[in-house]
Amino acid sequence: MELRHLKYFHTVASHLHFNNAAKELNISQPPLSKQIRQLEEELHVRLLNRTNRKVELTEAGVYFANSCKFILNLIEKEVETTKRINEGELGEVVLAFSGSVVYDLLPLVIKETKAEYPDIKLLVEQHTSSEQIEGLLNGNINVGMLVPPVNEEKLNILPIVEEGFVAVVPMNHHLSKMKKQLDVSKLANENFIMTPEQSGKGYFDSIISICKSEGFYPKIVQNAQEQQTIISLVAAELGVAIVPESSTRIINDDVAFLPIKQNYKKTTALAWHKESTSPGVRLFIKHIQNLIKEGILINKR
Repeated sequence: MELRHLKYFHTVASHLHFNNAAKELNISQPPLSKQIRQLEEELHVRLLNRTNRKVELTEAGVYFANSCKFILNLIEKEVETTKRINEGELGEVVLAFSGSVVYDLLPLVIKETKAEYPDIKLLVEQHTSSEQIEGLLNGNINVGMLVPPVNEEKLNILPIVEEGFVAVVPMNHHLSKMKKQLDVSKLANENFIMTPEQSGKGYFDSIISICKSEGFYPKIVQNAQEQQTIISLVAAELGVAIVPESSTRIINDDVAFLPIKQNYKKTTALAWHKESTSPGVRLFIKHIQNLIKEGILINKR
């Protein structure tokens, strides 16, 4: 028995007329009748009662016709699903991110992806940039959102957005009421709260470069992994910090965010393995590139 036998019988059962069924199948009537007889012989079951005036389904024929319909619909559905998986429109993508994108970039990417490809399941995990690189190399992560540089030849890197930095100081700090942009050199004697270097060298080095360009190396008294934790520690008057502009979305009445005079930028990039064969990864990267082209992801804040 072949799939065509099921299709032929289902069509005959739908029309109860061999000529009409043959026209729909785009074959002549005699070969169609022969195929149905072969099917009945293979099953050892009469499926149709034939007379010169009409064709009727037997009781077994009714059951088999319904079964054929179910099987053919299932095959059609599974073929379509297989094609969608191959195109990347259906499946899972493990997307890792670092804390600095959680307030605006990550929600936007998730929202736009779900709107365009609702059957792609994004499995979102938070990791440091260093952890993301390790996960991308060992295959536990499909795509990472991290801060360059990434010194790993096996990974593709796609810069997607840039944002500036702001200083954050306790509300009772003497600089908190400044109306103009802050010169970073005014923070030279302050205690600094920063993310650990091993968590993300690109982000850490950006802050160090900002300070060194103004003639000082920051006095780091406390490390914290998350932007929200850094700001909470600033509110507790343990020190000051320089954070990405997106961190100003964190509401804390005990700190002041101050624009800085120096025009430094933090780049966030997508990273994925060059040898990735995942259709979902290819489609996700293409989707992000389209968001940039359409101006939905603005490559400068």
